Amino acid sequence: MQSQEKDFSLVNNLSLSRDEIEAFRRQGFIKLKGFLSEHAIQSLKQAARSKVISARESKSAYGDSFSRLTYDLATTDAVKNIYSSIAFRTALVTLIGHPLIMTESQSFELTPHKEGFAWHYDSLSFRYIRPQDAAFSVWIPLDPIDNSGQGGGMAYLAEDIYSAKANFQMASLLSKRMVAGVAVEDFSAHLRAVFQTPSLLTDLFEAYKTQDDFALGDVLLFTKSMWHRSEPLLPGPLATRLAVTMRFLDWRSRLDKTMFEGESESGGGVGMGVNWGRPTQTAYGSQFIDINDGEEIRTSTYCGPVI
Repeated sequence: MQSQEKDFSLVNNLSLSRDEIEAFRRQGFIKLKGFLSEHAIQSLKQAARSKVISARESKSAYGDSFSRLTYDLATTDAVKNIYSSIAFRTALVTLIGHPLIMTESQSFELTPHKEGFAWHYDSLSFRYIRPQDAAFSVWIPLDPIDNSGQGGGMAYLAEDIYSAKANFQMASLLSKRMVAGVAVEDFSAHLRAVFQTPSLLTDLFEAYKTQDDFALGDVLLFTKSMWHRSEPLLPGPLATRLAVTMRFLDWRSRLDKTMFEGESESGGGVGMGVNWGRPTQTAYGSQFIDINDGEEIRTSTYCGPVI
């Protein structure tokens, strides 16, 4: 992949090989080197810093994981200008193979005394669509990631090694029970023993994980069913590590109200046997009141832009 001409000084055009496209579709992730310009990174950093608040003050379940966070970046010009650029859309659609719906954008700030997320998949961010509907995230570190130095990046597991697709299916089945009145605690113990950190499964994740260094402008595109975790930021010159995430749906995705209720009740944990409680940091998915269960998200007045 080589950067060529620039698109509005924000997103660089990328030349993607057939091998890179096939590897992404097989593994569920790809690092896009030099995708964003220095100007884009600075714009995102300014927007994120203006929005992030204390994780504890936000009453988020992530108060012990991150120092500051926000789920309110999608409306900022910095984010809009990036995802609406021709070069951004061209790269993502080339890799994924179809148009996408932009949904949310968040920012998370790590400090050396915070651990970030344990092993998980993107259950909460995509809890309102069917298990079979594809969805994707673009992770953009706003500080350099050096795994031999301070760390602060991510570890992830290729989907051709182990995927969370079955967890989405499990969450759908269990959400039906929850809607019928069964509590998460009534069935969670066995699942939690499998998926908690540490466990036999997460020990295997550690053995087969991938970790990349990221220069400013590098980004990671990955699927909703890719297992991943935060890499702690070690003490050193960087006092904090800031990153932005953008979320996208397959434009054919359909509303799943039962899944939304089950995953909302558990904070996205039902498919892993945990109950993190109803999320206070995001209500995304609850706005689709003008369409019925099973209808296409893009038919809602409240649907985000299609790219």
